[in-house]
Amino acid sequence: MALRKGRCRLKDQLNISQAEFARKMEVTESTVSHWITGRQKMNLDNAVLASRILHCKVEDLYEWIEYKRL
Repeated sequence: MALRKGRCRLKDQLNISQAEFARKMEVTESTVSHWITGRQKMNLDNAVLASRILHCKVEDLYEWIEYKRL
């Protein structure tokens, strides 16, 4: 079995404004918007930092889809 990232759930986890979150992440608001809309995926470093800022698990930032490898 394997996992792949599904829909970004960052917006569901935000307990602060996108602007404040972007400032704390030291990225642009546009980057945060791209993560939320799925135009760009967070790398592991950013996902770990986001989870620390939002007090959630890294796994909570995306939906996870299980599939069988061929």
